[in-house]
Amino acid sequence: MTDEAQSTTDSTTASSTTSQSQQYNFLAAIEALAGLLSSVDLASLASSSLSTTKKTLDGLITTAENFASTIDNLNRTTTRINSLLDEVEEPLRRLMPQIATGMNSLATLGDAVSALGDLSRRLGPLTQLAENAGGLFGLRSTGKQPTSQS
Repeated sequence: MTDEAQSTTDSTTASSTTSQSQQYNFLAAIEALAGLLSSVDLASLASSSLSTTKKTLDGLITTAENFASTIDNLNRTTTRINSLLDEVEEPLRRLMPQIATGMNSLATLGDAVSALGDLSRRLGPLTQLAENAGGLFGLRSTGKQPTSQS
């Protein structure tokens, strides 16, 4: 046999061996997969899945019921607040002008008291002059009497 013929024969033999090896590996993989699937208990998996789904649905239903109850409470509270505002709003609207007038009167009174204080401070020297002049004529002042030192 020539080298070329020998090379072709080796190549064919290697290809055949590789094909058989791949087929064997594929069959081994299928057997391993079948073994794994046979070890799984489908009934218990289905049962636990159904149980979990039921618990989840019960939780969702409870949440929806609580949400509906909360919305109902909010609606009742809003209705009560609106009726309370309807009762209080009109008297407050009638009272606000009187309150505003009273606040303006207080501001005016504050201005008047401030003006009186300013007038008293400005008349201080005149008051002192009048007291001194009254002392010259023998009139006693209503303020403090000077103490005599003997």
